[in-house]
Amino acid sequence: MSHTIEITEAGDEIPSEVVLKDQSHSLAVSVDTRNKDVYLSFTSRESLREFAKQMLHESYYGTGDMELQPLGTEEGWLVVNGVRLAENSSRVFVRYPR
Repeated sequence: MSHTIEITEAGDEIPSEVVLKDQSHSLAVSVDTRNKDVYLSFTSRESLREFAKQMLHESYYGTGDMELQPLGTEEGWLVVNGVRLAENSSRVFVRYPR
């Protein structure tokens, strides 16, 4: 595995074929309502890496507003904005000044 990450404006490298084809790579986001802690639970390093690449892409080329949400079909859970969120995951909203 290369330790060099290339992020293009088109974002064609996100998600990787590995994450796209293998449903075992996902992220579950949960919030502890008692203390407001947020937990990002990745099933693999690949899913963590794709999440990080998506955040990098957003920081360079984004609009200031991004949403990640679980989206399922009969075939399983889909990759949305480079990340597959698990069925019971909380949505993620990323906002920053333009």
